[in-house]
Amino acid sequence: MHNFNNIKRFLGILAIAATLLVIATIVFRMQKESAPKLSVRKLPVQVDISLREFHYTETKQGVKRWELTAEKAEYNKKADKTLLTGVKLAVAGGGAAGALQVIADRAEYDNDTRDVAMIGNVRGESEKGMRFSTSAVTYVAARSRLETAERVRISDAGSELEGVGMEYQTQTRKFRLMKDVSAVYRPQGGGR
Repeated sequence: MHNFNNIKRFLGILAIAATLLVIATIVFRMQKESAPKLSVRKLPVQVDISLREFHYTETKQGVKRWELTAEKAEYNKKADKTLLTGVKLAVAGGGAAGALQVIADRAEYDNDTRDVAMIGNVRGESEKGMRFSTSAVTYVAARSRLETAERVRISDAGSELEGVGMEYQTQTRKFRLMKDVSAVYRPQGGGR
């Protein structure tokens, strides 16, 4: 009987030693394997916040004035500017003028003045069918006006205008080309 108790003790100690060995092996392997690292893209030095699918709406007395959307936005707090890519600016029109949509490759939004400087392959189209294209244009929010010093091409109802520099009042849809203006008129439904 005495021998049987010794065997029970030995088996008990062996079971405890095996359990401790298994636990030590598990702990050792867990420490050795590091947790999976999340791949977070490092922002450029001058960028404080980076967003995808940016959307901003400007309202005045509860009425939507304009909307700005972009595929990507990077905010620089020090300069108080937001750099945008894949940009669309939709400006609500006054009365019968209808809305105007302007798209561009890139833009810089000034968070203080709310101006939007659009650059690269800038194209605009109104609900009434007027179109324009240029390399750069700035939406001056305080004046509800698009301005550029670049060459502009405008087409509307059979008319094609081209010139250098433009001021375009977004609420009234009146525009002015500044210099080197040329015009071609083609009656609707007619040929050359």
